[in-house]
Amino acid sequence: MQFNFFAKPQNNNDYSDIKEEIIRELLHMTRKSYNLALNITAASALMTLFGVGLFYFNKVSEASLTASGGVLTTLASVQHTKQKKEELCEMLNKLSE
Repeated sequence: MQFNFFAKPQNNNDYSDIKEEIIRELLHMTRKSYNLALNITAASALMTLFGVGLFYFNKVSEASLTASGGVLTTLASVQHTKQKKEELCEMLNKLSE
């Protein structure tokens, strides 16, 4: 076991390393969140197009259900992305204070 008796004491008021690590983690989470939102938006757009295709084949009830599900999923995905962006900006503002 090594003891370091002559090391300089660490300054507890210096949180720059912790802030940088938090910012890196937030950016990583945001990147993952945007990728997820992009994939969900693409899947819901395909769902909406599939609903339109069903409408052209005179399957109105299935078409309306599929298209409305796609549109609702797209709206939820966009709202989720906006919310995460606002949360990230708020956290960065708190960290910069």
